[in-house]
Amino acid sequence: MKLLEKLKALFGKKPAAPVPAPQPESAGPKKVKRVCKGCGKSFPVNPAWEHIPNYCKDCKQRFAREKEEKQRTGAPRKIKRTCKSCGRVFTFPNTLEHYPNYCLNCRKTRQNQMKAKYGSPVRRAKDGKTTKA
Repeated sequence: MKLLEKLKALFGKKPAAPVPAPQPESAGPKKVKRVCKGCGKSFPVNPAWEHIPNYCKDCKQRFAREKEEKQRTGAPRKIKRTCKSCGRVFTFPNTLEHYPNYCLNCRKTRQNQMKAKYGSPVRRAKDGKTTKA
């Protein structure tokens, strides 16, 4: 009988422990409201940020878009940028659809790395068969 009682005690239902009430988590420092210098709209800012912005996200995007459109207008010219990989300054024409972030050499090596990591794109032949490029 002792063995049966031990098994019942081991595998028997145990009363559920009471679940403690959830404690409110501190979300860090309270957000501060700032007023955008561009449109006057208020937006929340974390005071722990190293740089506190003066403009809201919408105004920043509008300024960036206007700057890029301004660069594209006028006669074709060369635009200078710094390569994200090697830090070298390179030029490209402003007629490109997307402005590159890498110089020509770094772009080729980065493309090869991405192809090795994610594979090359699938190309469809005219007969409908797919082949890996």
